[in-house]
Amino acid sequence: MTDEEILALMQQNDTSALDALMERYKTLVSFIISQSVRGSADIEEAVQDTFFKVWRNRSSIDTERRSLKGYISMVAKSCAEDKRRSTARHANTDDISEKENDLGIDIDYEDEAAKKENMRIIAETIREMPSPDREIFIDRYYFRLAVKDIADMHGLKPKKVENILARRKKKLGKELLKKGIILS
Repeated sequence: MTDEEILALMQQNDTSALDALMERYKTLVSFIISQSVRGSADIEEAVQDTFFKVWRNRSSIDTERRSLKGYISMVAKSCAEDKRRSTARHANTDDISEKENDLGIDIDYEDEAAKKENMRIIAETIREMPSPDREIFIDRYYFRLAVKDIADMHGLKPKKVENILARRKKKLGKELLKKGIILS
């Protein structure tokens, strides 16, 4: 599939375009990010964030100004820098309690094959969340933003954000079990 075909599918909100985009550019994005981010988990998170941002901004991609490859490279560099700063800022802090982070299921992250499959299922399930719940969930559990900051960004009250997070976390656990997440 060519870049033009991928972009056309993206403009039509066809999620198969995201898979094609990742297949075509994951190696490049991983390489760009690995130049400034250390740790395989941090690199993988920044790679996923890159493709999420490209997908989220699909309607504003202008290939007359920059090729799709150039655009993805630019986003990857930005995500790498964000991840590097975030890692440095959160090196000694964990603002999400163990209770808040608990889905109520023990997911297997030890076995590499299970970990890879589980991460795929988790990413897929989060991608299927409706907006703005998806963005709120990612802001809290991926970017580790404070509830108040998320509320301000989305023009909501903090209690509303907490309710969205609690509801989505509960539903996420059920969806993961339904989709066959591998348990410890």
